[in-house]
Amino acid sequence: MTNNKKGMEMSTTSPLFDEWVQAFDGIHPLVDIGCAWGKNVFEAAKVLAKTRGPPAATAVRVMACDCDEAHLAYTRAHAPPDVATAFARVPDAPPAVTASSILIGEVLHFVEGHAIDKTLAWAHDALVPGGVLCLTAGTPWAKFVPGASGMCPIQAVAQSLWEANQGKDWPGSQGVNHQELMAGASLFNMPNDQLPTYLHPIAAEDLSRACERAGFEVLLKREQIHPGWPPASANNGRENAQVVARKVVRA
Repeated sequence: MTNNKKGMEMSTTSPLFDEWVQAFDGIHPLVDIGCAWGKNVFEAAKVLAKTRGPPAATAVRVMACDCDEAHLAYTRAHAPPDVATAFARVPDAPPAVTASSILIGEVLHFVEGHAIDKTLAWAHDALVPGGVLCLTAGTPWAKFVPGASGMCPIQAVAQSLWEANQGKDWPGSQGVNHQELMAGASLFNMPNDQLPTYLHPIAAEDLSRACERAGFEVLLKREQIHPGWPPASANNGRENAQVVARKVVRA
């Protein structure tokens, strides 16, 4: 669980981990927005040490960003010297940084559509020309607590919300209140008050359009299960929106 008990750090690295790390230009850091307990950050530092050799004494090759100081403190205590930490809360307190590549994994579904647009505008400004943005988020088709029939009350509401608002930039921005839907019940043996009160179901097409509005070129757009999610979330391979976009180099 994350420190606020409203989310989970994944059991694996991001499904876009390779795209994120391979975009390192040797100068500007990889940035992880919403690093939690640092899984992607630690693994990225290991890969860079293996493929790029030891960093210069003062080099920052990976920047771990989060809005919870407990996460940042843990990351500082366990990370190698080329990892830096910074407080960040999207969209209003992103780090002041120039980045090779930015990973925003399992974060954007906690904020409304206008805030995602503002976050993507920041990412476009922060990236070097040709820099890469990697995004993952939960879709309207992700299951959270399927019953014996395979139906999930949270997923059913999320899909209905998203379908009812087709044509909008962010069809799911009204959000789904998990605590309200699961009142009197528990999810994966977690107390109900540990469930989010707002979750924004986001399709890959929603993220892709938003990236293009922000000035990015979309390189990859797909929906599939996140390998770190619980198996119960599976639903026809459309559970997790994954987008890779590149800051266009202007002549």
